[in-house]
Amino acid sequence: MSKKKFLVFFRSLKIRLVFLFFIIGILPTMALRVGMLRSYEKKAVSNRSIDVLSQARILTNQIVFNNYLEDANSELINSQLDQLSNIYDGRIMIIDSNFRIIKDTYALDETKTIVSEEVIRSFRGEEISKHDSENGYIEMTVPLTEPENKDTIGVLLVSVSTDSIILNQEYLENSARIIELISAMAVMLAAVGLAAALIRPFHKMAKEISEIQNGYKDELEIHAYTETEIISSSFNQLFGRMKVIDKSREEFVSNVSHELKTPLASMKVLADSVSMPEDAP
Repeated sequence: MSKKKFLVFFRSLKIRLVFLFFIIGILPTMALRVGMLRSYEKKAVSNRSIDVLSQARILTNQIVFNNYLEDANSELINSQLDQLSNIYDGRIMIIDSNFRIIKDTYALDETKTIVSEEVIRSFRGEEISKHDSENGYIEMTVPLTEPENKDTIGVLLVSVSTDSIILNQEYLENSARIIELISAMAVMLAAVGLAAALIRPFHKMAKEISEIQNGYKDELEIHAYTETEIISSSFNQLFGRMKVIDKSREEFVSNVSHELKTPLASMKVLADSVSMPEDAP
């Protein structure tokens, strides 16, 4: 389609109404999909963080009570650490007051030193929870506090994966896109139908104007909208003035013709009378 044809096509009021109705109909669906997915992610991450944090608090009490920082061979604590790590598909580290990792459920960084902003803040008594959406995990640090003097003797660092949340979010997104596609098709059909219904009075107006031009009608009467009534009234007034002007023109031509007939007849009679003696024998 050439640029000129495209411009002519897009200048159609029907096409513009179809696009307008489609955009108005589909934008709320898109906004609803985006908002629903973001709300789900936020709520799911919040619930996961609350669950893990509650389990971590229980575990910190047992760690302190069993003096796990001094003896990391407690089977009870180790089994609970492994169980929590497996349930939430995460990694748990226990850090002593020297920032040394004495327990790592992945067994990768034990005896190493870890210094991070979250760990330092937890040594000051804060509970930190952070969601890293880019890497897909939730990290939280919980201080290990002695119940007597409230001193922080270590930190429990928990990192849990959000892969299950992401999978559920992708499933919801696919379902939402299918619904959005079905809605788009329904909106398009509705937009075409509404646009055709709204344009119909203008097609009727064009048809009646053609009938008036051919002499089948004398007035334009379209009462579908206030605008069509105004156009019909203005057209009828204009058409009435044109008929008056046309009638005046016909009367003028008739009068001029009548006035010219008398002198012409007299001149013809005079010419005949002058020419008769010349024709006599």
